Amino acid sequence: MLENFLREYNNNRILLLTTGLWPYQNKLVRSLLWTFCFLLELSYYPFEILLLYDHSDDAQLIFEGCYQILILTIFLVRHLKDCLNRGKMRWIYEAIDRHWSIFTDDIEVRIMEEYSILSRKLVTYYTIIICGTLLVIIILPLTPIFLDIIVPLNESRPRLFAVEIEFRVNKTDYYFPIYCYISAVIIVGSIITLGTDTMHIICASHACSLFAAVSKQIENVTLKVNDDNGDIKENKHGINKNVDLCVSQEEMIYQKYIICLKKHQLAIEFVDMLNSSYKECSLAILIILLGVLTLSGLRIIYVLNQFRILIKFLLVLITTLFALIVVCYSGQRIMDESQKIFYEAYTAEWYRFSPRLKSLLRIILYRSSVPCKLRAGNIIPLSIATYATVIRMSMSYYTTLLSIQD
Repeated sequence: MLENFLREYNNNRILLLTTGLWPYQNKLVRSLLWTFCFLLELSYYPFEILLLYDHSDDAQLIFEGCYQILILTIFLVRHLKDCLNRGKMRWIYEAIDRHWSIFTDDIEVRIMEEYSILSRKLVTYYTIIICGTLLVIIILPLTPIFLDIIVPLNESRPRLFAVEIEFRVNKTDYYFPIYCYISAVIIVGSIITLGTDTMHIICASHACSLFAAVSKQIENVTLKVNDDNGDIKENKHGINKNVDLCVSQEEMIYQKYIICLKKHQLAIEFVDMLNSSYKECSLAILIILLGVLTLSGLRIIYVLNQFRILIKFLLVLITTLFALIVVCYSGQRIMDESQKIFYEAYTAEWYRFSPRLKSLLRIILYRSSVPCKLRAGNIIPLSIATYATVIRMSMSYYTTLLSIQD
């Protein structure tokens, strides 16, 4: 099962297996893993609420607690999305596997392999960013312990944590249990984010490869017609004169267009299912990322003289920006590749076609005139324009909160 899918994207399956999000694993194991991860993340909320309640007079801690709650919410939203849409995700994985058996032309296979390689590179870069940020955030709190060993003082240095949290206990006495709990929450949340986001990158890239393959086939049909010198004659003035296509050539073009139409329909169905499984989640993620960008940017202003905390927030900010571009750029690429089919079909010498062939070309033009889109909640199209809008809004909220704080 899923032989083609696993050949190209097996690493992503492993990430989903660890958090119970792979729909084909043993049901009991999947349920136990998913429940453990979900309850572990959910258990963090009460301690953050305690932080906000006990330090309601400290604006900086309030901002930090709010951004931590937002990040935790992103973890849970992603985790719930794949669980609630398990049937749709199963359909998507099987469709990807099936497409590798349908798009078998040499050109189509080459295009799909190119996009597969590109998606794996993007996944690698995203994994490096997430894992690098995770490593720094987890190791930084251990700096005082290492310094106590290397350069001991008369007294132990204050113990630090990766995030601000309130347990209403002596944190020094329970340092290692608290540290392990916080690290487990961050690691599980990062694996959830990594698994769901990288799978979204792969699905969006695969959709682009389908549109690109259809577009290339239409382009090849057009070039074949244009390169056929038997259909171009010159009149007595030396000007080229178009002649109607011969019956055999028209039949060949007709069959090619029929195949392109069927494959285009497969690509549209795939994007529709991908959008259906992602639209609610993407809207929530856009709103939450907007809040994280605003609050983390505001927090950076107050820790410019604290190198350790500054590094942590800069890494959080960079990772958030990268997560936002993953959501928006994938939608932009799908729009561009799906609309390219329209431009390729438009360049065909339709005036040489018979009525039957013209009607078929009109269907292709009609279907591709409106680009396929991924939408956030069926409201906001995911695109580079949306990315820029979210950045501008976060800067506006940031300056507003900064002025209020001052």
